[in-house]
Amino acid sequence: MNRILLFFALVIFTIAQANAKESSTTAPPLDAAQVFEWWDDGIITPEEAAEIFTRLEEENYDEACLLAEVYAQEPCTIFNKTTEKNARKKRKNKTAKSAHSPDAAHSTKTIHANKAAPPLIPHGSLSWKGQYDSDGHLKKHREELQIQFYYFKLRLGSQELLSYRRDGYESHFGQISTLEFHSHLPLDTLWGAALRFPIGKFHLGAHIDTSKTFHTHVAFHPNRQNELTAAFWKFPDAGVIALQARTTLGQISAWYQFGQDLPLIKIQLQNEKEHLSWKTTAYIHGDSIPQGLNLSKGIADNRLWASQTVNVQWPEALNTILSAKARVLSAIASDSLSARFKITLTSGPQRIRASLSATCIEASDNCSSTEWNGIVESDWNDFAFKASTKVRHENNRTKPPRIELGASYRSRLALAKLTIALPQMNPAQSISLQNEIKLDNDWLGCDLVFAFKKTKTKSFSPSYAHLQTSLKF
Repeated sequence: MNRILLFFALVIFTIAQANAKESSTTAPPLDAAQVFEWWDDGIITPEEAAEIFTRLEEENYDEACLLAEVYAQEPCTIFNKTTEKNARKKRKNKTAKSAHSPDAAHSTKTIHANKAAPPLIPHGSLSWKGQYDSDGHLKKHREELQIQFYYFKLRLGSQELLSYRRDGYESHFGQISTLEFHSHLPLDTLWGAALRFPIGKFHLGAHIDTSKTFHTHVAFHPNRQNELTAAFWKFPDAGVIALQARTTLGQISAWYQFGQDLPLIKIQLQNEKEHLSWKTTAYIHGDSIPQGLNLSKGIADNRLWASQTVNVQWPEALNTILSAKARVLSAIASDSLSARFKITLTSGPQRIRASLSATCIEASDNCSSTEWNGIVESDWNDFAFKASTKVRHENNRTKPPRIELGASYRSRLALAKLTIALPQMNPAQSISLQNEIKLDNDWLGCDLVFAFKKTKTKSFSPSYAHLQTSLKF
């Protein structure tokens, strides 16, 4: 299997370089390679990794990033991309307001031309995803076919769904999930039909399911930045009222089932200034979970599942950033409270940037277990290098440090990355090789992640592999 993986990776990367055309596909903000890296480094548990993988498979990237930020206490690129997009929008709006020339009029005509009806010729992708265990056995896999034609989209595989979207109008038939419901909270997938249509600044919607579940909602959009939605759900044996509000600061949602003592509340708020930014994430609920929700196990098992991040940054001083993060979990079963804290200092130019972090693993134990991590990164155009050292002090004993050395090469459409990890600083005791090959062009997309491990008693053997391929037409 070792030779097959290496040969396949080399072939994929060669194809990517030979077909370097601009791709229109948007990559997800969080990929399997990053999750596997946290898992392999011991930052997250296998159960936590499984929760993130589930959301990625559902293409619910917002929820996947939420899980990643709380479990790994690392930033997720979806928020960075959102901030970057907002900045670009502000620049475009400012330019549009000051532009009264013939060129500006021509630009406006071009924008309207770009809103022409999509082509009737079907196009889409056929993809396959699979995970292999350390024995080389296929642990799980899924296939996906997506076809776009005119304003219709057909999806077969993990989700059987036919959708129609045009000028704010939407209709769906098949397996309807969180994204089709426009829900801030993750919902169960239901078989049925849904309709959503605009009336001025309002959006009205309804849904009926084969299990006789009924849902109707109304959304008010005073502008693009703000939205208020109210919904009523009628299950065969329960009724639910759902509210969600979105502003420039983020979103707050509530889900209340009649007869229960407390509603379930989800909070995602953030604000970013030049020198100070903060982010608050939380799930709050009672002992019982309302019907209709598809919560991750870690969230369902804790009454309070929250995190807080505060960043203080000095762009003029080598873009120095001081970050403080806190995570709090309150379990239902034991009524215990668990807290974890992390402080990170990052500074330096892009060519060579260093960071140092200290993590209190469990505050209730008076931080008897702490972890120190130092990282040096260097970016030279297409090449990037990384070196890190992680030391854990536990029960008055300092464990052998974990050392990682990594290098990557990135072109417009391809990435090759290799990381060597020494968990006990001694290659004779243990060593791990993590590899990633990725490409994305007009007709082929592929993401191959695999790792080999060697211990004192075992020779090099695969520890995991994740393969994702997509043929575009």
